[in-house]
Amino acid sequence: MTRSSTPEGSTLLIAALLLLVLGFAGSWIVAYVAPDRNPRALVPRLAGAAGIIVVFGLGLILFGERRS
Repeated sequence: MTRSSTPEGSTLLIAALLLLVLGFAGSWIVAYVAPDRNPRALVPRLAGAAGIIVVFGLGLILFGERRS
Protein backbone atom coordinates (compact mmCIF):
# COMPACT_ATOMS: atom_id res chain seq x y z
CA MET A 1 0.00 0.00 0.00
CA THR A 2 1.42 3.41 -0.93
CA ARG A 3 1.30 6.49 1.24
CA SER A 4 -0.99 9.24 -0.01
CA SER A 5 1.12 12.19 1.13
CA THR A 6 4.78 13.03 1.17
CA PRO A 7 6.28 13.43 4.63
CA GLU A 8 8.93 15.81 3.26
CA GLY A 9 6.34 18.40 2.27
CA SER A 10 4.62 18.26 5.63
CA THR A 11 7.92 18.52 7.46
CA LEU A 12 8.95 21.58 5.47
CA LEU A 13 5.58 23.20 6.12
CA ILE A 14 5.91 22.65 9.86
CA ALA A 15 9.52 23.85 9.84
CA ALA A 16 8.54 27.07 8.03
CA LEU A 17 5.77 27.73 10.54
CA LEU A 18 8.09 27.08 13.48
CA LEU A 19 10.64 29.52 12.07
CA LEU A 20 7.87 32.09 11.65
CA VAL A 21 6.83 31.58 15.28
CA LEU A 22 10.42 32.06 16.47
CA GLY A 23 10.71 35.22 14.39
CA PHE A 24 7.39 36.46 15.74
CA ALA A 25 8.47 35.85 19.33
CA GLY A 26 11.71 37.74 18.78
CA SER A 27 9.94 40.63 17.07
CA TRP A 28 7.35 40.77 19.84
CA ILE A 29 10.04 40.97 22.53
CA VAL A 30 11.93 43.71 20.70
CA ALA A 31 8.72 45.70 20.13
CA TYR A 32 7.60 45.18 23.74
CA VAL A 33 10.77 46.55 25.31
CA ALA A 34 11.00 49.52 22.92
CA PRO A 35 9.23 52.50 24.50
CA ASP A 36 7.59 53.82 21.33
CA ARG A 37 6.48 50.60 19.58
CA ASN A 38 3.22 48.67 19.77
CA PRO A 39 3.80 44.88 19.69
CA ARG A 40 0.19 44.20 18.68
CA ALA A 41 0.86 45.91 15.34
CA LEU A 42 2.95 42.86 14.38
CA VAL A 43 0.03 40.42 14.58
CA PRO A 44 -1.73 41.14 11.24
CA ARG A 45 1.48 41.07 9.22
CA LEU A 46 2.74 37.83 10.75
CA ALA A 47 -0.70 36.20 10.62
CA GLY A 48 -0.80 37.01 6.92
CA ALA A 49 2.64 35.47 6.46
CA ALA A 50 1.48 32.32 8.28
CA GLY A 51 -1.58 32.14 6.03
CA ILE A 52 0.56 32.45 2.91
CA ILE A 53 2.93 29.72 4.15
CA VAL A 54 0.03 27.36 4.92
CA VAL A 55 -1.75 27.94 1.61
CA PHE A 56 1.45 27.64 -0.42
CA GLY A 57 2.64 24.56 1.49
CA LEU A 58 -0.69 22.76 1.28
CA GLY A 59 -0.91 23.60 -2.41
CA LEU A 60 2.50 22.08 -3.02
CA ILE A 61 1.60 18.98 -1.03
CA LEU A 62 -1.72 18.50 -2.85
CA PHE A 63 -0.34 19.15 -6.33
CA GLY A 64 2.64 16.92 -5.55
CA GLU A 65 0.23 14.08 -4.75
CA ARG A 66 -1.60 14.43 -8.04
CA ARG A 67 1.60 14.24 -10.09
CA SER A 68 2.75 11.03 -8.41
